[in-house]
Amino acid sequence: MELQGTWTKDEEGFMTFAPADLQRYYEAVTDQYHRVYNRYADELDEEDAYYKALDDGYEMVTDYKTIEGREEFATTYTTPSYVLDIWYEVDEVTLKRVYDRGFIRISKK
Repeated sequence: MELQGTWTKDEEGFMTFAPADLQRYYEAVTDQYHRVYNRYADELDEEDAYYKALDDGYEMVTDYKTIEGREEFATTYTTPSYVLDIWYEVDEVTLKRVYDRGFIRISKK
């Protein structure tokens, strides 16, 4: 299974997804990651919490990544069941990232 779509963010930071069912997946994957990471972060320092979550199959990485043949600045959430990539749209004229809209892809492992 792979779902793809777009997202926009309003002035208050609320994200809207198209198609709308992507929001449910986005929230489920990110909530699951943060629940595991935060459980370890309550007990350990940030670096140790990262590695403990990684040992359990959970990771969040924000870095450049090749997506559909293009280098994109993306945040990738990995859980034991899903990989979620979220990245920004690029303005075609200025070639700068647009920070209030972008793309999302969710893949089942």
